[in-house]
Amino acid sequence: MGEQWSLINFTELMDSILTGDRSIDDPIDIYNKRRDTLSKISFLNLLLNYNNIDKDNLLEVLYKIFIEFQSKINNLQRENVVQQMVERINNEWFYPENSLNINDPFSKSFFTKNNLNKLKYENSCKKCNKIEYLCKIENNMPLNLKEGDKHPLENNFISTIEDCENSIQYLQNNIQNIEQIISYLNNFNLSLFIDLSIKHKSLYLKIDQTDKNYEIPEKIHKIFSNFIHIHNLLHKQLIQYHQHINQLLDDLKRKCNHMNTLKQNIQSIAYISNVNDEKDVKDEKEKQIIDDLGQLYVENNKVKIKDNDEQSFVFF
Repeated sequence: MGEQWSLINFTELMDSILTGDRSIDDPIDIYNKRRDTLSKISFLNLLLNYNNIDKDNLLEVLYKIFIEFQSKINNLQRENVVQQMVERINNEWFYPENSLNINDPFSKSFFTKNNLNKLKYENSCKKCNKIEYLCKIENNMPLNLKEGDKHPLENNFISTIEDCENSIQYLQNNIQNIEQIISYLNNFNLSLFIDLSIKHKSLYLKIDQTDKNYEIPEKIHKIFSNFIHIHNLLHKQLIQYHQHINQLLDDLKRKCNHMNTLKQNIQSIAYISNVNDEKDVKDEKEKQIIDDLGQLYVENNKVKIKDNDEQSFVFF
């Protein structure tokens, strides 16, 4: 957004969706600084307009909102009248075991570990790029390696390949963890929450018409509706993140394979060059021996050597 806008206070925004006073699926009104222009944006776009929220930490922000709804709904289900409403809905589905319990599928260390994915990938890529640069320099320099000698870049190759393999393993472990969370969200039964999203407060009060003062929010149906949308946003963002990490992993695997190929090629070139040099030296020595002895020629089916004094000797 090019113009400066007055955004809703984030805490107020969270309170409004947790109480149902604001619907996530409704457009949100924001004004410019002069308050003479009104703009309507989606909940997700509003989040991304806060200075401390971007695509890199959006998943974590959505997760924190998800946990807020987990706490809110777990508190709601303690009300007896809410339990009765859940029981009624489950009977309609012939699924009595369905509950409002929302588990936290993320481990405590999830974001700490996954925040290192990009860093490990970038560090490994830098090392691979450095090796490629050194190889280009090395290819333009003569090497004199004997059999058994180490190539000057061998230690660099070993450490870089080892670092790449460690980063690959790290990303693979995190991907497995992400896939487990995606599986949980895939299998999460939203049917109960969808039904509850159309049950207004008045319907809860009809269940038990005593004078008990139930702690039922005025817009309880909006709370469940907002949770469904947050669940969906979190689910989708996690799938996109999974795809992103897989792309980093594939790229890192290609770079690691390229490093192994370079390591093999540069050793082969060095030793081939050395063998050719030795062969050239050997040929030169043999030529010198013949020059010192004289010239070879054939006479009467016998090979003879004519020395430099024009005398002939039978060779064989």
